[in-house]
Amino acid sequence: MLNEPDAAAHVAKIAEGPDHGPMTEDELDVDGALVFACLLHLTGHPESAQFWWQLAAGASSRAAAYCLHLHHLCLGESRRARHWFHQLTHSMADTAPPDAAFLDGLEIFARYVRVNGSRAHPPTGRLESEIERLAARAPHCSVIVARPDGQLVARLQEFTEGR
Repeated sequence: MLNEPDAAAHVAKIAEGPDHGPMTEDELDVDGALVFACLLHLTGHPESAQFWWQLAAGASSRAAAYCLHLHHLCLGESRRARHWFHQLTHSMADTAPPDAAFLDGLEIFARYVRVNGSRAHPPTGRLESEIERLAARAPHCSVIVARPDGQLVARLQEFTEGR
C-alpha cells in the first residue's frame, strides 16, 4: 500500500490543513484511509489503524476488510475476524469478491505468520517519526492518532519515490 505511486496523493485528500475543516463522509478518500491505516499499523498504532480501516471498509474497501480480518485474528477475536472476512467475501456489492483460491493462499500465508512470527521489519524510515509527531498532537484521552497533514504527505511522497 505504501509503495503505490499514488499513495501520497490519496493520503493528501484526507489530510488536515489550513483549507481543510472536519472531514465529511463525501470527502473521505477510501484509498487514503486504507494507506494511512496501513502506515499506522506498521508504525505501531493498531487502534488508530483499526479506526481508519473501519472507515475504509465501511466505504466498501475489500482490502480494508481483509486487514481488519487479520487484525482481529491477531487479537484472538475470531468472531470479529469472521465478520470482516464475511464482509470481504459477501457484503460489498459494488465489486466482485476475490477468487477463492487467492483467499485460500492468503489465509495459508497469514496462518504461517501467526504461528511462526515474522522477522520482517517494514521499511517505514522517516515516516515513523511523522506518525509519532501526529500521535503527540492527539488529545491525551484519545488513542487515535490525529489526521494526516501536509508534512506526513510530503514524507510519504519521498518514501514512494525512494528518497
